[in-house]
Amino acid sequence: MSVAFPLKPEEIAAGQVVRVMSIGRDEFFQMLPGAVDLPLVHRGDSVSGRGWAMRTEVLPALHIGLLSLPRLRVQIDFAPRDVDFMLAFMARFDRHFQRGGG
Repeated sequence: MSVAFPLKPEEIAAGQVVRVMSIGRDEFFQMLPGAVDLPLVHRGDSVSGRGWAMRTEVLPALHIGLLSLPRLRVQIDFAPRDVDFMLAFMARFDRHFQRGGG
């Protein structure tokens, strides 16, 4: 289970998780295969696999002083709404995209 970003009860009930990530669209899709089980089908800003579908939307960059961070909204829909599958999927997804700082 993802300890850093635990799923909220409403996300589990809806079968949908939304993440706003500091990553560019191209980098996200290059890294995605390592975060999910293959095979996957990628069409434009959407991608799907066994039991899940994902849509992305590029958001305006976050500006902090001279620093500019890309932002990407990622919506993941799960069908069927299998709680154990959702928890395992999101733990792997979050761990794969987790970035350290320092």
